[in-house]
Amino acid sequence: MINRLLIQGGARRPSEDQHPRRNQRQRLRVEGITNRRLYYLSLAIVLVAILLHQPLLVIVGLLILVVTGTTDIWARYCLRDLYYRRQFSEQRVLFGEEITLSLSIENAKLLPLPWLETEDSVPRSLLFPKGDIHVSFRSNAALLENLFSPRWYERITRRYTIRCNARGVHTFGPTTLRSGDVFGFLSREASLPNWQYLLVYPLVVPLTRFGLPARHPFGDHRAPRRLLEDPSRVIGVRDYVYGDELRRIHWKATARTMQMQSKIYEPTTTYTLVLFLNVISQLDAYYGINPEVQELCICATASVADWAIDQGYAVGLYANTIMYMPEVGLSADAGEDPNQGNGEPGEQGQLPGQGLKAALEAQLKRRRIHLPPASSEEQRKRIMEVLARIQSYFGSTIEDVILTERTRLPAGATIVVATSTISDLLLDALARVRQSGHAVTILYAGDTPLPTRLAGVTIYHIGGEGTWKELEASYRNPEQESSSSAPSPAGFHF
Repeated sequence: MINRLLIQGGARRPSEDQHPRRNQRQRLRVEGITNRRLYYLSLAIVLVAILLHQPLLVIVGLLILVVTGTTDIWARYCLRDLYYRRQFSEQRVLFGEEITLSLSIENAKLLPLPWLETEDSVPRSLLFPKGDIHVSFRSNAALLENLFSPRWYERITRRYTIRCNARGVHTFGPTTLRSGDVFGFLSREASLPNWQYLLVYPLVVPLTRFGLPARHPFGDHRAPRRLLEDPSRVIGVRDYVYGDELRRIHWKATARTMQMQSKIYEPTTTYTLVLFLNVISQLDAYYGINPEVQELCICATASVADWAIDQGYAVGLYANTIMYMPEVGLSADAGEDPNQGNGEPGEQGQLPGQGLKAALEAQLKRRRIHLPPASSEEQRKRIMEVLARIQSYFGSTIEDVILTERTRLPAGATIVVATSTISDLLLDALARVRQSGHAVTILYAGDTPLPTRLAGVTIYHIGGEGTWKELEASYRNPEQESSSSAPSPAGFHF
């Protein structure tokens, strides 16, 4: 996405509910604030030198006047008619892929700039093979610094290759522009609220990397496939049989043959796989969670979903957290009645604050991870995008999610739970699911292996922190990726 900015006046951060893909053009205009006393001083020196017939002093006065005027001109116009643009070659990227980040600066005026410094806030978790990167310890961001010297009406573009080895929604921006006069006496600075977001899908690998069987890893074929008839696919007609529904009757064929005829639907078969992802905030010395084990659970969930859709399964996804959607924002303005700010009931009799609560609940519901089973390619993209947006700071227990969705699960569906902890409450919830006729499997991520079966539930130990580091390292080093020891990529692609 191209974000071209032309700032006028003091730039303010746009409201969170504005669409992030809308191009913004604003003009940077900074007034020169050179002290006018310097002009008066230089003129006084020239006049005194003329009266005293001192040519050297005249030259000194004129030199002060020229330096002051030049400094003031650059200070006043250095950030005027200046364009800054950030562009990605891709906005949605697979794990381990490389994209190109283009930074362009355009000086659309006659005044050349002796120096122009830019500081672009970029994610610290992404790899920049080249570029002057300085890590900021105030947040999880780094500063990409560039120094330009654009002439009049000149555009300069620099490109950086980014290796996307971190799942999630990565924020770029804001950008700070800094310039000044040729002597370095004065400098001006402006901040551009040009936030952009890059989405990196989770890592997808073959199931054999987790020690799962290559064929029927979850024992789905113990239960027969559900034989269904697709009403949208009529393949013929037959004689009416007592008990056929009215909607099954083929009225045109009945009128043509003068005998009751019923439609014949094409039979279809389907398997259903429902994934439950347990997102847990385990304490860690730096991040506050255990990121490696959590990423391994997300990687396993994405890999199982990708494999299942390739095999023709209808796949659903549920998790006990919400999605991170910074480009949408969490605004409380939607749905709030203007009368509520005065302490009066709204148009529908709502008390003050109820509209605000309803708006927040609606937006949190939008971020809830609740994908009913489907087998289309769109479902694959939805699952991967949801897993890319998972964060570990909100949510309820996985037991509550399982018990809530238990009555809505399709008959005969296979349940797969990816988790880094197994508790008695979780086993009790899965026992209730098994009583409803569902096959249940647990994908356990942790450094300590567990028994392969607990309370009648099959458990696969997919590895721990070291497993995730090995998977990540194979994509972090391009040479290893092309070697024979590197894992073969799974089937997820655009």
